Amino acid sequence: MRLTWKRDGLASLFVVVAAAIYAVWVTETGLTGMSTRALGAAAFVLGWAACTSNKAEMAIVYGADRARGRPSMPYVMAASILGAVALVAGIIALVTASEAMLATMVITMGALWVIATLRHAFAPDAKAGDEIPAPLAKAA
Repeated sequence: MRLTWKRDGLASLFVVVAAAIYAVWVTETGLTGMSTRALGAAAFVLGWAACTSNKAEMAIVYGADRARGRPSMPYVMAASILGAVALVAGIIALVTASEAMLATMVITMGALWVIATLRHAFAPDAKAGDEIPAPLAKAA
């Protein structure tokens, strides 16, 4: 697999913007009038956009497109756990205005971006022999 602008560049842009606005806010160097909920909403939307920047990749990871080579189970588990933690922390941050949950969401979003980008950079491309045949291909 290789890094692409559509998948990795766009996701990187969204995550960097979310981390930057959080860093500026938490250090009180800017955005001082922004509430925890408003920042949480902005970071949540940017994280969601990063996650869905390539829907085809999500289909590969969660099994809807097995012909393109599904990642290892440890990767799927780590991505699922980090994604769930980010989602739950984001919802709690929005509902309760918790700065701790906002920090948790941004940190897990960054961690998820790191493991996804490393996988895209270093995972081998699916080989022709690795493809799972369609169920009706054997019957034909």
